[in-house]
Amino acid sequence: MFNRDPWREFIAGARGNPPPSVIVLMATLAAGVLADSLFELEPLIARLRLSTEAWRSGQVWRVVTYGLVGSGPLSMWSVFQLVLVYWSVMEVVTLLGERATRVLMLGGIVVAGASALFAHAITESVGGPSSAYPFWMMQGQAVVLALALPAFAARNRHSTVAHTPFLFGLPIPTRWLVPLQIVAALAAFTSTRDFGGFVGIMVAITWSTWFARPSGRG
Repeated sequence: MFNRDPWREFIAGARGNPPPSVIVLMATLAAGVLADSLFELEPLIARLRLSTEAWRSGQVWRVVTYGLVGSGPLSMWSVFQLVLVYWSVMEVVTLLGERATRVLMLGGIVVAGASALFAHAITESVGGPSSAYPFWMMQGQAVVLALALPAFAARNRHSTVAHTPFLFGLPIPTRWLVPLQIVAALAAFTSTRDFGGFVGIMVAITWSTWFARPSGRG
């Protein structure tokens, strides 16, 4: 059973000193959140988000940067997400090692981003439902969580996460984390019609679960 306080670990570093890659990831995610809160920086940060410009204008860097730059204005929700990112990524580093975690994260970001763009293009070509917020549901910390939490669950399927404020103190079997993420993604898709983003999240979850399973590359 995991009986831990993510807030304390985030502030006090109870899991040990984070490796450089985690420090950089947290810094870029936080920078994106802050940039979304400042009107003058929004045009600059928008060039790093995942969008159809990745193929229409050859801005291929978006397939990587969208997952490294945080999304959403500064709020309790974005802070909550960033703390959860730190906690879950540090767990994955402990389970898989820093190098494997980098491959998991960067590979998953690219695969999920490319899949989302492809799904969006197919939807457009057949006249499918359009979204006012394309790729919104997988920007920044959203796709990172879709990679980190399934990896954590894949290595701890028979454990229970308990006494954490993330789950309101309720004991939740770790194997429920992925189904809960899928339900949340379905709810987000229902409200936004962001089919590309939904596909991207599903691909991220699948990639992470495969990569981190005990018999996988992790």
